[in-house]
Amino acid sequence: MAKNDGEGQGKAVQLQVAVKLISDERRERPDVTVYAYSSGGKLLAQSNPDKEGHATLTLERTEATRSLRVLVGPRLEQPPGLADLLRRGAEERHLRLEPDLLRPKLEIAVIPDRWLCWLRGLCFVRGTLLKRTTSGGVSVDLPVCDATVEIYEVDPLFIILPRLPDLGIERLRELILNPPLPEPPFPLEPPGPFPPPGPDPAFRFERVPVAVATRTAEAVPRAGELQMLARTTSTAQLRQALLDHAVLVRPLLCRFFPTAVTMQLVATATTDECGHFRTFFFRGCNNPDTPDLYFKAKQRIFPAPFPPLVILAPTPVACHTRWNYACGSEVTLYTSHPLAITCSPCPPVSAEDNWVLVMAVGNHPLSRIRGTSSALQATTNPGNLGLTDLDAPWGGLLRLRLEFDNSLRESLGVKYYQVSWRPGNSGAFQPLSGEVHRHYARKIGSDLALEVYPLGPKVVGGTANLFEIPPALPPTGQWSLPDVVEGTTNAKFPTTVLVPAAQHGKVQLKVDLFDATGGPVNIAAKGIKYVVPTSTDLSGTIQTEDTAALGLVVSNSFIMTLHVDNNNCGASIAAPTRNGIPASPNCGVLEYDPTAPGTVVMDYSAHHPNLFASHSFAIVRGVSSVVSVGGPVPGSPPVIETVAALLGGCAVAGFSENLYVAATATDGWRRLSEYDRSAVRAFVLAPQEN
Repeated sequence: MAKNDGEGQGKAVQLQVAVKLISDERRERPDVTVYAYSSGGKLLAQSNPDKEGHATLTLERTEATRSLRVLVGPRLEQPPGLADLLRRGAEERHLRLEPDLLRPKLEIAVIPDRWLCWLRGLCFVRGTLLKRTTSGGVSVDLPVCDATVEIYEVDPLFIILPRLPDLGIERLRELILNPPLPEPPFPLEPPGPFPPPGPDPAFRFERVPVAVATRTAEAVPRAGELQMLARTTSTAQLRQALLDHAVLVRPLLCRFFPTAVTMQLVATATTDECGHFRTFFFRGCNNPDTPDLYFKAKQRIFPAPFPPLVILAPTPVACHTRWNYACGSEVTLYTSHPLAITCSPCPPVSAEDNWVLVMAVGNHPLSRIRGTSSALQATTNPGNLGLTDLDAPWGGLLRLRLEFDNSLRESLGVKYYQVSWRPGNSGAFQPLSGEVHRHYARKIGSDLALEVYPLGPKVVGGTANLFEIPPALPPTGQWSLPDVVEGTTNAKFPTTVLVPAAQHGKVQLKVDLFDATGGPVNIAAKGIKYVVPTSTDLSGTIQTEDTAALGLVVSNSFIMTLHVDNNNCGASIAAPTRNGIPASPNCGVLEYDPTAPGTVVMDYSAHHPNLFASHSFAIVRGVSSVVSVGGPVPGSPPVIETVAALLGGCAVAGFSENLYVAATATDGWRRLSEYDRSAVRAFVLAPQEN
């Protein structure tokens, strides 16, 4: 019962609510909120009780406050609607306020079965927010750090379908019985690992087009049953049948009723430096539905007063909802927003303690390089040693990529590394000295600022060209990766300068460790092991193997071999000939005798000094391709074709000969297309004049 505490001042009513969660003290109690609604269901005020369970709600004295519905329920991210709060099991009291009551009091006791249900109804949500970047055609997933992920609960079907008017249900009946066949809004097959922008591929297959869902029994086994019900049931019966065939109804809503859903914010979370987020929300006691969740993401990119930028908000909502989300399961979100700030990738490494992982050249793991991979040992010989698994050489600016166990700096006093090189497999090594750095993001007020953290080269204790092992954490804030290529580089090997084309062949790279004083480290005394990946994919858990078994450890150094070739390709096309007579050099006309047309010889040269290239040669008549050959250089020219085959029914025809020679050399991030060469030649076949 409400009690009057005396007269107040002004028009505001101060409703004081004492909340008591009945229980013994051994049980952990949930966070609760007191809500006040009008009799019509409008939220008027809410307040979180203090430690003693007291909450004060300030209400304007209006007609709406004469009759109140006061509820105690779980604390939510966003003010809930009355029906939603009741569905979550809130405790309700009805209260009528008299005009002279300005400071009424109300006591609400909540029994254990009620508030324990709020705890049992917790739904934990966990996931990862990623951004896929591409360099030279190679895709890399990077974690989006320090972003706010908003989790919304979408209306379940048993709420959506009853709201649709009968006309909408009949429209669904028509679509089920006579599915249209326009271009579907989504792929028929599950997409690859990244469908930017939008949801992860694990659930995307549910949004098969209606035509497929209702015409292919293998795709949706219950499609035939739903079609039968659509033919025989009334509008009310079909409405219920649609509820029973949720898998089919979801793509219908996505495609034809994209605005039929509404959603409510139930939780927010902040991503860590690996893009992971964790949070929970209350499903409540009276919620029979498995939650259907939709995700947004924001990130503060510009300084105040600009608001955080929305970097993920796929639409329509019905097409990007995680229907029947299993609480606690992992979701992967992808953003393609160009301004989204990312951090360094966080690949877990499976290795013994105190490891140095020589991971990749660029984005090409050592597990795919001959000489550093046990999987390739059986097919590796002195000739192909140091080539990629596809037998391609290296060239351009090579970027060695290393990872270090945190124990090296924290426990063993190892702070620096050095990478050096030499031609062949003997002689002195020369240190590499290209600048290497990292970036970290730190908060200035509510804004993020990027700072540079130089790794080297440095002179320490008289030893030059040392590079710092990156600490686990930057001086402040968190590591960031604005440029995936630069930000994953630990050493730069400019082969175009150090190994020019004329000096192609085997080279060796060496990795050494140094302590904080610049002194060399005895890896055996400290129990340090050099490891290389056995995994061919660097985006997941990286399995490793000890390099000592591969013969790559000499004393305290890791030494690997690469085959470098910076040579250009060559491409040329000779004049075509018929019966040994070439086409005229100026006009390019090749005449033939209609009574004895004969053959045309088309010769070309596809060249690479060391055969590290492939080629394609095509002859086009008008817009039609009539000849297409290709393969490794030098190929098998010339191409010989009959005049009749080339003309294809024409009396006079124009042709172009097109040659492209593509170098196979790579820098680990991309194929070095600047070493490619091409040639084009045109000619006309015409009958001889009498």
